[in-house]
Amino acid sequence: MGNGFESSPEFKAMIKKSARDRYIYSVKRIADWEEAWSLKLNEGFVTTSDKEGNLSMPIWPFKEYAMKCVGDEWENCKTQKIDLHTLLEEILPNLSEEGTQVVVFKVPENPEVVRVSADDFKNNLLYECSQLE
Repeated sequence: MGNGFESSPEFKAMIKKSARDRYIYSVKRIADWEEAWSLKLNEGFVTTSDKEGNLSMPIWPFKEYAMKCVGDEWENCKTQKIDLHTLLEEILPNLSEEGTQVVVFKVPENPEVVRVSADDFKNNLLYECSQLE
């Protein structure tokens, strides 16, 4: 996954897909590669809020997709790799307790995005992991 990924057909195709397709792709890729990506500002992960003020943590399947959103909504952020175990055992349970949702695979070009509860996202990932064995 070198720098050429952004010009790859897969990359270009995925950022044009529907939010639902990006979500399904993300769950499969995160389970498969055993890592996810988000953005950090200083010490904490960034969050985004919807019109009702519900907070969500953005998650992407690959670094390059996360980087597309740096500078758009989030300036001075750094991409942060999250290993699958940490995501499932620490981050998602914490988000669930706080009532923070997850926004999966946000792209600058398309405002449509899948926003799910941390519990649902965790269950989707666990199911996908069970299919890989």
